[in-house]
Amino acid sequence: MKIFIKASQNKNCVPALDEIKNIIERYGHSYVVCTDITKQDEHHIAECDLIITVGGDGTLLSMKTPAVKYSKNILGINVGRLGFLTAIEGNQLEDLCDFFEHRNNFEIKKHSLLKARINNGNWKYCLNDVVIAKHMFSNTISTEVFCNESKIASIVCDSIIAATSTGSTAYSLSAGGPIVDNDLNALVISPVAVHSLNATPMVVAKDKKITVKFDTARNQDIYVSFDGENHKQIDENDIVSIQLSNKALNIYSAKNMGQFAKVDKKIKSR
Repeated sequence: MKIFIKASQNKNCVPALDEIKNIIERYGHSYVVCTDITKQDEHHIAECDLIITVGGDGTLLSMKTPAVKYSKNILGINVGRLGFLTAIEGNQLEDLCDFFEHRNNFEIKKHSLLKARINNGNWKYCLNDVVIAKHMFSNTISTEVFCNESKIASIVCDSIIAATSTGSTAYSLSAGGPIVDNDLNALVISPVAVHSLNATPMVVAKDKKITVKFDTARNQDIYVSFDGENHKQIDENDIVSIQLSNKALNIYSAKNMGQFAKVDKKIKSR
């Protein structure tokens, strides 16, 4: 088996990475380790049988584009703070041995990506969420949210989060959004710091298109980010379109630790 390892540059990864290499060699597999992915690395990804990420959720997220492009499965090993998307803890690397010896103890979960764009620009793909937010010290943003062609809300807030079911346990959860079963392909719309008493999080079906427009009469300093990256300032006249795509990221999960068990272990107990 050829394994592509994407490792965080966090110094805490070093001892775990050394042990991971030893385990891979012990089972007769080969590997390539990268910390920063370049175009030159893509041929290694295209030829590999498995991607292993060593870090936290951010490290795993950084591999979503090449993993989807080349239809590769990801096994996440957590040496970060939360590691909600990962299957193995860095201090329990005997589970990596279990992965190589008893693959049926793990299952591949398909995580749908959402896509978003500004006006008629190129689509950006996200595993967790798209966030439309005010600048740190600017005024609130005034928005109109549409589901297909129907207006569903007028919201004055600090930001709006559009999350996948996977992303429902990320930023959306901290804003009071619901936890959505990963097996449900749905979009969660969660406003943050709402200046109203009647704006609540909403869950919409997988085939719906969300459109966000802005009050052009106000002087608003608005930014959009995609999975916490590629922050882009937009104008009040811009329109943000969001919907689930037909693309999915395949991530290994331990069968004995489902989504809600992880919620209980990693979030509720904090």
